[in-house]
Amino acid sequence: MKIKHLLLISGFIAILTILYAFTSKATITDKVMNESEWKNLKVLPSTISNDSLKTLMKGYNKALGVKCNYCHSEDPNGKKGELDFASDSKKEKEFARHMILMTRKINAENFNWQNSPDPEKIDVVSCTMCHRGTAKPSESLR
Repeated sequence: MKIKHLLLISGFIAILTILYAFTSKATITDKVMNESEWKNLKVLPSTISNDSLKTLMKGYNKALGVKCNYCHSEDPNGKKGELDFASDSKKEKEFARHMILMTRKINAENFNWQNSPDPEKIDVVSCTMCHRGTAKPSESLR
């Protein structure tokens, strides 16, 4: 009888611990960074969450077949291989900003932006459409 009670209590505690872990993680990952915490966001919204920014950047990595250091330069004050995400020292970063604005404009002007309840999520035209996993779109057309 005592063993049954002990197992029941242990199981209950385990379930509570698991539920707490999932709840805590959701709170942390959905955190929206304060405007001052993001440095040098010129095209993306300053209220973007950490998870949304990482997901977006991973999408760009996949669409262009590149790693983060394609647009972001190494941090001269950091450890070897650490990137300075705020730096504008690489021209590819400015190209990326231009391309983001270009795809937004194409989607806005051609795919019913005015009548959409969430126009920022219209992405008929995306990086992958032209790049197809290569940094230079013309290479994917050969």
